Amino acid sequence: MGISAISRLGLYIVVAAMAMSSAATNENAGAPATTLRIASLNLCTDTLLLQYADPEQIASVTWLSSDPNLSPFAAYARTFHRNQGRAEGILRRPIDLVLTGPTTSTATRAMLKRMEIATLHLDDANSIDALSRNIRRLTQAIGQTTRGDESLQLMYNTLAKLARGSKETAKDQWPYAAFIQPNGLTVGQGSLSDELLHYAGFRNAATLLGLRTYQRFPLESLLRVRPDLLIVQTQHRRYPSLAQELLRHPALVGTALRHEIQPSALMCATTSIADVAVALATTRQRLGRL
Repeated sequence: MGISAISRLGLYIVVAAMAMSSAATNENAGAPATTLRIASLNLCTDTLLLQYADPEQIASVTWLSSDPNLSPFAAYARTFHRNQGRAEGILRRPIDLVLTGPTTSTATRAMLKRMEIATLHLDDANSIDALSRNIRRLTQAIGQTTRGDESLQLMYNTLAKLARGSKETAKDQWPYAAFIQPNGLTVGQGSLSDELLHYAGFRNAATLLGLRTYQRFPLESLLRVRPDLLIVQTQHRRYPSLAQELLRHPALVGTALRHEIQPSALMCATTSIADVAVALATTRQRLGRL
């Protein structure tokens, strides 16, 4: 076979492959969203995918989602293929859509783009409105809008009820609360956790010092501000570490009521944040009886 014949044969193979690829793409484009096979490369997109997708839609989630300290769906996540958050971990699987988030590397997103794999990027849910946008975008993309709308309506109804209860007391009479995370980190104004405090009828003690989210709340400042409630993670009891040393400091013992939250409850927001706010409001009622 001559060189020209080989060239023509090679060209024929390339064209045929392109035609097959185009046909497959068109077939996927016309298929219902509920038949899509979806992979997630980010812990927070894992959480939303596990909450809203049908099991047969889930092709892969990250290994982080199988940790109960990080995900409220850890046991469920273990029933699916788990990846390391990189594109190469899912390329051998039939995937129609890949979910990415803020921690997804630029290189991974570039690789997916070069391979012309459909992606949906969701930003951090740093407010209730941002969470709602993420849920609506995801559920629309995967054909689960009814499921998403129903859960959002339930969340908003719960928060509205809490807000009505909080308004029974003047805002300047609300008790102060402080989120204290490992290494003394706190959450400040303009965060999702700050919003939840307001729905539950608390003022955020971090705002008295102008602290932003993920800034340290120094021990001296905590003792000076003396919040009525310290909100801590349950993890600190199970895994003692230097990062949790602040919470065990003798000067803090007995200075405020403590409210414990599972780390996974706020690690990646879902509509269950309304339950977190309800629990905080219940603790606020306890403060009123002390």
